[in-house]
Amino acid sequence: MDASIRKRANEGKKKMHDMLDSMSESEENESLSKTILKLATCSAAGLLFGIAIEKGRVFEPLVIQDQMTMDRFIMVKMFLSAVSSGMFSFSVLSMIPATQKKFQQASQVFISGFSDKGLFSVGIGAAILGAGMTISGSCPGMVLVQVGAQVPNSLYTFSGALAGALLYGFIEPTVVRLTRPQYPLRTHYLHKYLGSPFSVVALPFGAVMAVIVFGLELFAPWKSELPKSVVESGGMALTRIAWPPFVAGGIIGCLQIPVLLAVGDTLGSSSSYCTVASQILVSSPLQKMSPYLSKFKSGISNWWQVLYIGGAIAGACFSATASGTIGQAAGLSRTAAFSGGVLMVLGSRLAAGCTSGHGLSGMGLLSFLSMLAIPAMFMGGMATAAVVKIF
Repeated sequence: MDASIRKRANEGKKKMHDMLDSMSESEENESLSKTILKLATCSAAGLLFGIAIEKGRVFEPLVIQDQMTMDRFIMVKMFLSAVSSGMFSFSVLSMIPATQKKFQQASQVFISGFSDKGLFSVGIGAAILGAGMTISGSCPGMVLVQVGAQVPNSLYTFSGALAGALLYGFIEPTVVRLTRPQYPLRTHYLHKYLGSPFSVVALPFGAVMAVIVFGLELFAPWKSELPKSVVESGGMALTRIAWPPFVAGGIIGCLQIPVLLAVGDTLGSSSSYCTVASQILVSSPLQKMSPYLSKFKSGISNWWQVLYIGGAIAGACFSATASGTIGQAAGLSRTAAFSGGVLMVLGSRLAAGCTSGHGLSGMGLLSFLSMLAIPAMFMGGMATAAVVKIF
């Protein structure tokens, strides 16, 4: 009798263990499948980003340089359109009960990198970023599209960007010690300072930016800023050489939604260079040489951006191939491409954000530091353009 009871008890324990093992395996599979879905979403968002940037023609080095000399306004039209649609996207997410928590988490993630940053470091870093943009005719997110569209010497810009990430990684302790703010910001967002819901402040701001884009289009129509053969290219949407910059920008701003819902973060590019650069730290002694880069080595919070920029390269290549323009955009010299690449990522890391991080996301979230970074970036770029023009 006792043996029979013990046998049934052992059989029951075995079934329980089997059930727990099955549940554990199911949870692991679910976790893996969720991770794959998140990374696939980021890759798809990057693909659309690459297509939109390539079709908007803002990836061309000369278009970026001409913006800094105020000779063309394609870049600023796309930028403001992307920020405007991003503000609308964030507002929708902040108002829907099912996504409010995700929006709040993403807002916290965005400012988590500002613990050692103040007005000085962000302003100086953004100005260096702007200088690098003028010299290279690129930016941390744009160079990926240039690589995909096979812009001459764009790989030198990319190599310079990686070098800039490595350089900052090794000098970061000194830079932080010299630039750490004595009185850090207590409130990082305009709407929180005003004590208002995000959408109440963001929607009017977004509307103002849309009006500015409309005014710029009246002043300088996008069709007048590109060659006639480019503007009049026919065919379906993907086979056209150019889209209106405000259409391309609107698409980019809406990409905030899938990225935020997938990984609880916002659009950015410069951190991905740190993730790639950190892979050279293959031993503990090397990792101790740069604790800053070491924290980028692993984790979905770091690698999603790498998948995103990989998608951007593929999207730009696909878009340029579809329109028959791959490799046709004019590039800059190798020296300008590499040195500008170094400066733009070095500045981005000092400022804790790039044109995507501070521009599309920070401005879209109403970040005070981003509202400083973007004017500083353009001032640095325009000042550099003025100096280059003189010499």
